[in-house]
Amino acid sequence: MSHVVVFGNQKGGVGKSTLSVLYAYWLANVHGQSVCVIDLDTQANSSKTLRRFNSEVSAVELFGAELDSGIAGGSEQRIALVPGGKRLSDIELARPETVIPAFRKNVASLAQGFDAVVIDTPPALGLRMSSALIAATAVVCPIELEEYSIDGVTDMLKTIFGVRQRYNPGLQLAGLVLNRFNPHSVRQKAAMRQLLDSYREFVIPARISTRSAIPEALAHGLPVWDLPKSAAREASAELKALFGLLQQRMDAAGVGASSTGVTA
Repeated sequence: MSHVVVFGNQKGGVGKSTLSVLYAYWLANVHGQSVCVIDLDTQANSSKTLRRFNSEVSAVELFGAELDSGIAGGSEQRIALVPGGKRLSDIELARPETVIPAFRKNVASLAQGFDAVVIDTPPALGLRMSSALIAATAVVCPIELEEYSIDGVTDMLKTIFGVRQRYNPGLQLAGLVLNRFNPHSVRQKAAMRQLLDSYREFVIPARISTRSAIPEALAHGLPVWDLPKSAAREASAELKALFGLLQQRMDAAGVGASSTGVTA
């Protein structure tokens, strides 16, 4: 089975959508993998960036009846988007015993047709976040090095390990990702020490700096390495190093196995 990777954090504004999209691009046009991106956020930021890859299935449909047909990545970059939207908020009012198994089954079905499935989640614990974790093989937790973000890490880890213990024993924590890092910030350096003291084993040893090239590229619907700017090259090097380390951890844990053929 292909690996199903969730980008999740119970705090908003930490870069889940950005990293979801760029990881999908990395798999697709750097390593030639076929990727299905599922956007579970009502704001649908991932969907805006990847809108040219829209499939005929919306994310809200994954919580209902079994899909009649599969989705194929037919574009030159081998990405297929299952877009989010405001209707997803209705899922939070649905019956868990109905929507969670339906989502899990539909994601498993999609995973049969792609090398990877990437899920962008909403910034809160609810049925959509729970469904994603129960359906996933791995979870990546982006964080910013701010006091409130650090405080939220414990809650997110409790959620991940709780889901693994009760519902999804195959779920692996691929790692905590330090996003929008400012090496000149004394406050962020102190927060990083605090994070490493508590969760060193989970922290990916790579940082994504605050760089204007990343949002600029996404605004144009492009991966940052396709932006012809020197700042984009620096951002690309950081991102590719990060994704390579994440993939190594997932492969070492048996997530997605080596069938993806992806290396850093």
